[in-house]
Amino acid sequence: MAVIGAVLILSNVASDYLWEDEGDTAALAVNILKFGVPKAWDGAAFLDSDHGARLNRDLVMVTHPWVQYYLTAASFLVFGQNTFAARFPFALAGWMSILLTYLFLWRELRSRVVAFSAAALLVFSVQFLLYARQCRYCALNMLLVVWLFSAFFKMTSLRACLSFIAAAVLLFHSHPYGLAPVVALAGLTLIYRPFVAQRRWILFAAPTIAILTLPWLALSSLSSSGSALNTTAAQSIGEFVERCAQAFVEYTSVTPLIGSVLLLIAAFFVYRKRKSAPSEVQLDPAAPGAGNSAKFLDTPEMSILLGVLVTTVIYVLETAVTQSSDSLWLAGMRYASALLPLAAMGVAIAIAKVSRGNAAISVSLLLVLAFTKLAQLTPWVAWNPSGLIRCGKYSIGAHVPVKVIDRFLGSGLLKYAGDLWRENPGTVAKSCEFLRRNAKPGDVVIVNYGMEPTYFYTRLPQAMGILQQYPVYKRARELGLPEFVFGVDHVRWIVWRSAWETGPGYAVNDVMRDIVERGGKITSVMEMEETVWENREDIHFHRFSDGSYLFPRTQTFPASRVARIDWP
Repeated sequence: MAVIGAVLILSNVASDYLWEDEGDTAALAVNILKFGVPKAWDGAAFLDSDHGARLNRDLVMVTHPWVQYYLTAASFLVFGQNTFAARFPFALAGWMSILLTYLFLWRELRSRVVAFSAAALLVFSVQFLLYARQCRYCALNMLLVVWLFSAFFKMTSLRACLSFIAAAVLLFHSHPYGLAPVVALAGLTLIYRPFVAQRRWILFAAPTIAILTLPWLALSSLSSSGSALNTTAAQSIGEFVERCAQAFVEYTSVTPLIGSVLLLIAAFFVYRKRKSAPSEVQLDPAAPGAGNSAKFLDTPEMSILLGVLVTTVIYVLETAVTQSSDSLWLAGMRYASALLPLAAMGVAIAIAKVSRGNAAISVSLLLVLAFTKLAQLTPWVAWNPSGLIRCGKYSIGAHVPVKVIDRFLGSGLLKYAGDLWRENPGTVAKSCEFLRRNAKPGDVVIVNYGMEPTYFYTRLPQAMGILQQYPVYKRARELGLPEFVFGVDHVRWIVWRSAWETGPGYAVNDVMRDIVERGGKITSVMEMEETVWENREDIHFHRFSDGSYLFPRTQTFPASRVARIDWP
């Protein structure tokens, strides 16, 4: 299974261009190699997708913690500044999370059925594989949360406690929501008797973790407005419930949570039936699987399930507090990617309880859960192709595939595997290839979306990066950034993405008018299909190499364009 996972995660990991969020990681990592910190300005391009809201007065990005950027910079130092180096450390982390999940469950439960089932569910989860192949924090979350659980369950020594602290701190500095599993496990030590042994070590670990994490939140809030820009508070109880429901939809759409609950209920009734049966017809205690009949869930199984359950609840609450339902629908499980290996653990335990040591039943259940969607939310909302569910003025959006068969079978895995050996060029790839063929070094370009990957692949200076209404405008002027950063001064190329017509705060007509007024002549030189996102990591929006989507596209756009500017 580890070999299959390696093939699915690492094969041609550099075949597709970085999409916008990956480009952010890569571009800031390049600047780390230049300046030691992730600066948004390197002398040629200003790169901040939030219009400077993430930056401090030195134009250093301080809103998002830095682990993913420094890890990418280290990979660039070893392998060079290319797509493979950008994705490789994260792909390796994703693959290692499969191994660590197996080892953790085997050590705690001594059940190869549970350990193997969890590893297999990860390997055959398309959402897990897409996260693992991203130059982004998702794979780190998945690896670090398993490390955190592994350290916690053996936290009866200083060494194990230090390991728990390291995992917790790194998890936070990969993504701030990573404190959810830390809070969940720490809280359980106060109310769950089998975790009493960990309680005294948590009392030591908690202040250390707080000292190494919470100051970052203060620094981010005081030095930039990025956190406030990217989070929104619910305005009513109803809206908060709506957000929780949407988070539940996202979770159950990519994990077999519903199936695991049904399996555990079925296993419990079987257990009750056997327990209430007359003694003369009960299984021989020495028979295979009979030893498990004494107790429905032994202590290690219950401990893991409780850890998974409470962590899931806190992640749902955390995302519901900070993200709107629309944002959650677009982001999917990105912020809570750590839940994927935890969900696999819970489902694997359910498989073992139902099968009771019967290999045929274990394999059958595993195949059903891995290669169909019967255990996910999708088939249960298949009657509603739009996915929209209303309750008064509130609504949530389920994800319903276009084809009926895809609502029940996991056909996405076949499409994913087929794409491992195919190119999947989108708008970013086509525009960057055009610029590399036609632009000269030093040519200034305007890009209204996808600035980071465009700069990573072309290294061309970018104009109109900072407008007067941006929060960083005054400081950028004080620092003496060149004039082209603020306008169209001697721009040579325009890459205009039709899906983001006014995204940066200006429209194409505004740009063209300014250029013409300054004496520039605009010539359209290329049109290309607008693919919206390049290699998007969420399965609900992922574009496959044949141009198809498993789930309906919300909107199609006219062709995007590249134009050349000639100056007198």
